[in-house]
Parts: sequence; structure tokens; C-alpha cells
Amino acid sequence: MESKRVMTLIGREQAVVGKTFRLYSIPSECRQCKLFNICVARLRPGRVYRIVEVKHVGLPQPNKCLLTGEDMVPIIAEELPIIIPIPAKLFIEGVIITYTKSLITCTDARKYIPNDNVLKEGTRVKLVRETGRVKCGGESYVLAEVIPLD
Repeated sequence: MESKRVMTLIGREQAVVGKTFRLYSIPSECRQCKLFNICVARLRPGRVYRIVEVKHVGLPQPNKCLLTGEDMVPIIAEELPIIIPIPAKLFIEGVIITYTKSLITCTDARKYIPNDNVLKEGTRVKLVRETGRVKCGGESYVLAEVIPLD
């Protein structure tokens, strides 16, 4: 599976390969930091990331986070796929579609719809694989792992 990788910074204590994290929002303190462009500016709020590599940089004095006070270390993180409902008749693994939540009318399927911070309507997504199915009324939906192409 191809996933997006990004180099960013994280606190030394959290920098563990395999650990996942989610950026819920970007605090105002971060926007004032000199490290902003190489830190959280590279991440998408609402998305989940897994640390795949911790870079060990032998700097004599590491930079500290303005928010937490922790020493910051560079990491490589991969963006994990998002699971969303797709009408079964539209699901073909590997296809790129434009995400339209208005196509999902069934209440049981709507509970799987991510909020706009995670995935906005109109975003192009690649359908990676099926993880389950939801049937309600006469409609059938595939719970699909997708990679946003934004």
C-alpha cells in the first residue's frame, strides 16, 4: 500500500517507531514558533500518522517545543488510510474517486462519515481496500480504506 510520508518533528519521549498520533488542531503557539514550517505545518489536522523512522541528529542543543517544553527530534511519519463508507456499486479497489458524502443516505452508513477536518467533500481519494460492509434499507455500502490525494 502506498502511503504519504512526511518528515516532521515530535517530542523526544513520543519518538518511538510504530507509535501513532493524531493532530487535532494547530495551536496558536505553534504558528509563532520558528520550527512551525518543519513541524506541524507539514501535517493535516484530523489525520492519523504512524512513526516509521526516528532520525538521530547529533545537535549539541536540541530545539524545544514552545508548547510542551520537550526536546524536538525529527521523524518520518506515514499518513494512515481513512475508513469511509462508499456505495458498493462505486467501489473498485485501486480506483481514484471524488469523495461525496451526499451519496450516503443511510443512517447506519452515515455514522462512519468522517468530519470535515479529516476529509472534506470533493477531495479526491484512492480506494485502497475493503474492510467491511454495511447494509441498510435497500442500500449496500463498502467500508473502504482510502488515501486522500490532497
